[in-house]
Amino acid sequence: MERAIVLLSGGVDSAVTLWWAKQQDWQIRPLTFDYFGRPRREQDAVQHLTARAGTAAVRQVNLPFLKEVDDLKKEGFENQTLLQAPEGYIPGRNLIFYGLAGYFAEIESARYILGGHNGIDPESFPDSSPKFFNFLNSVFHLSLWSYNASPVKILVPLSGKSKEDVVRLGLEMKVPFDLTWSCYWDRDVHCGTCVSCRERREAFAKVGVPDPVEYET
Repeated sequence: MERAIVLLSGGVDSAVTLWWAKQQDWQIRPLTFDYFGRPRREQDAVQHLTARAGTAAVRQVNLPFLKEVDDLKKEGFENQTLLQAPEGYIPGRNLIFYGLAGYFAEIESARYILGGHNGIDPESFPDSSPKFFNFLNSVFHLSLWSYNASPVKILVPLSGKSKEDVVRLGLEMKVPFDLTWSCYWDRDVHCGTCVSCRERREAFAKVGVPDPVEYET
């Protein structure tokens, strides 16, 4: 049985990716990252989703130095162009995340690394584009010593799909969307107004299915 490392944030996209991986009948090794200011509710969602999916225990890697641009602004930084970065942007995030995933993949002889990046993400985040992952796969080929005997490949099953498409796919696979957390903030319920909440609400509205999570507004 092939092994697959699935990167999880606890949101809609990563949950659908997890269920997609389940359908491939792979041995799933969940991986998540705890960075500065990450909502605790996201981490709870990852635990709930993997428990429901019946995967191996979640591996959590702590990266306290990793901060969103909004948090970095409080400290100040030299690259003033970053002041125009989109909400939620973390410099080099996926380069770091997938580099670490490659480390674990080589140790555990995992064939695949899966990420839940949809077709809209590259519009705001350049490190979630198909081109980025194609290059990163080439980097794995050049950087992992055991690659020829035990190759590693990044898969992005939601690439090219709209958020609406992702929700539809998740409904077909019976993904427990009630367990997911999409809000940028750590609250009792979703705020309903941050970019991530708005995208989620719009997607469920377009599909014509009630969103099973509660919102403040």
